Amino acid sequence: MKCLTWNLEWASPASKRLALMREMIDEFDPDVICYTEVIRSVLPDGHVIEADADYGYPPKEGRRKVILWSKTPWTEFDPLGDTGMPTGRFVSGVAVGIRFVGVCIPWKDAHVNTGRKNRKPWEDHLSYCAGLERVLHCRSAPGQPVCVLGDYNQRIPRATQPQEVADALRNAISSSFSIVTEGLKDGEDKDLIDHISVSPCLHARNLTILPRFGADRTRLSDHVGVAACLEQL
Repeated sequence: MKCLTWNLEWASPASKRLALMREMIDEFDPDVICYTEVIRSVLPDGHVIEADADYGYPPKEGRRKVILWSKTPWTEFDPLGDTGMPTGRFVSGVAVGIRFVGVCIPWKDAHVNTGRKNRKPWEDHLSYCAGLERVLHCRSAPGQPVCVLGDYNQRIPRATQPQEVADALRNAISSSFSIVTEGLKDGEDKDLIDHISVSPCLHARNLTILPRFGADRTRLSDHVGVAACLEQL
């Protein structure tokens, strides 16, 4: 089972950068993809489940903060997660026996200076982590393979984020999970903010970075992507 996550930074269907990103994605040939900041119309044929359209900012046609795509049908679809989480940033379902949890955790300044303008720095991020912790506690029964992938909006290990924020994310993911992208560097020697985590009965190998720039130096996204092969233990 191959999985991949990438923040497309709202790449438009006809853009050169999207065409180059698709080439990289197709080369890896993933079975499951977590797209974040994605326009729905750019998705290839397959089976799609998506977060609620309302992520707190003025709506734009087809935009979703997080979508899960699979070659095979989804079951046990959950587009909400927990009622205490900020909306529009969570989607989960089961494909080939593995529960995938797609996340787009709010960044530090979500709704601080833009959007609703009624939050303090990290407030929505912390609320999301608390809700995610509750969701994973319910979904992570012994023996249930779970993969949490997407935009975590934190570098791991901790960089400049407050200790409280780093602890909230670690508590959300649970110490029994492996954050397999922890310490992985991008092409600019920076730790990632997009991650893949797996429950104890999963193993991830062949971690692959999808760069922010194409071979011709075309800027693809403000995030690097990451892919992995999953094996059930």
